[in-house]
Amino acid sequence: MWVAKIKLNGEKGSIGSRTKKFGVSVSGYPISSYKTKKGIYVYLVGFVLGGEKNKKDFIKDIKKGEKTQNLEVKGDLIIAQILEPSHLEQMYSHKLINLKPIIIDEHGFNYWTLGSWDKKELIKFVKVVEREYKGELMSINQEKVEDFSIIHMQPKLTNKQKQAMNLAIKHGYYNYPRKIDVQELAKLSKLSFSTFHAHLRKAEQKLLPYFFNRY
Repeated sequence: MWVAKIKLNGEKGSIGSRTKKFGVSVSGYPISSYKTKKGIYVYLVGFVLGGEKNKKDFIKDIKKGEKTQNLEVKGDLIIAQILEPSHLEQMYSHKLINLKPIIIDEHGFNYWTLGSWDKKELIKFVKVVEREYKGELMSINQEKVEDFSIIHMQPKLTNKQKQAMNLAIKHGYYNYPRKIDVQELAKLSKLSFSTFHAHLRKAEQKLLPYFFNRY
């Protein structure tokens, strides 16, 4: 199978524009689509990662979006039906397989890992996103697919791990230079240093290898 890794600037997209606006990230899949005279109806399933207020504001704004036809939310899980213009049909071609979840980061960038037995279909996809979203083909190779999962779209964190990560993101722990250290974050969380640090480290151990693989 031919496997392509593609990066695109989603600032103009219905989701990417909002992940940048509210400082959250999303991982998920388009699970099906169909075309009508109005455009392409796409069904999406994904998880939202970020501070609690940021996530709530993101979801509230998505609900108001003109492309959003239907939306259900349960915790961090979102299931949506959106309407895309017809000229983006190739992005949802049934000849392509999303081998990994699409990652949409807090800067609005999208990372896709697509597979197809027909290399031409991948090239068509790249041409569309180059034109519409300043897309960039990062790699394309013929290889055996070793892993695939449409169930687990992000590593599973405990509530304590999620709270620690959200607090660190909110207060700029991952900024460069850092705006806060772990001792200060522990005080804000009202946990001991060792307990908070353990929650944060375990969350990082689950998340960092997962998100690093998007590159």
